[in-house]
Amino acid sequence: MVYRALLGLLFILGLTKSAFCCSCYMPRYQNSFCNAEFAITANVTAAELYFRDGRSLDSYVRESIIPNRMDRQEYNYSIDILEIFKRSASFEVADKDYVTSDAFDGSCGIELSLGTVYYMTGYIRNNHMVVSSCFTTTPFSELKAGQLAGIRGLYSTNCKCRVNEMLLGRWKSKRVCHAEWYSPCEEQQAVCVKRRGGKCAWRFLERKPCPLDK
Repeated sequence: MVYRALLGLLFILGLTKSAFCCSCYMPRYQNSFCNAEFAITANVTAAELYFRDGRSLDSYVRESIIPNRMDRQEYNYSIDILEIFKRSASFEVADKDYVTSDAFDGSCGIELSLGTVYYMTGYIRNNHMVVSSCFTTTPFSELKAGQLAGIRGLYSTNCKCRVNEMLLGRWKSKRVCHAEWYSPCEEQQAVCVKRRGGKCAWRFLERKPCPLDK
């Protein structure tokens, strides 16, 4: 019976994975910060696999129950929050002991490594913090000068500006800073800030040649 339940679970999980696909694009750090309900640094201490209904895989197997196809798997990553850069009203009342992410990258899920300190942005769902590939999550040690200056204040004071990848070589509006789609170089070195006249432009915190500038 347990064996049949496991086979059924594997079949359902296969259907679940193929039924959803991630539709967001690669987030820019500034855009992600401004759109997020929270921005934090946190150390990941543990990971547990659950279904959306709150039950673990082991509990389904023990009871020989096939989960609902819509109850996708997700990881609950236990965290210790080290610093908060942005907080919303929903973040204030959310559970801050862990963050949740879909178990499949096809559903915008991301995988976190235990013992790593991450910079995370995301949203609140049912009083839980959610991280995904639609927002920025990266090891804190990998942040560059522009990104560090951004999360420590420049992003929050310049959320009327946006970073826009090159679209046929044209700028979308005066409140957009141009960036190459395949190059994170600008945002690693600079922050998109508002200038006189309302126009947004890059403010460089560090200046090194970008690969596409050569």
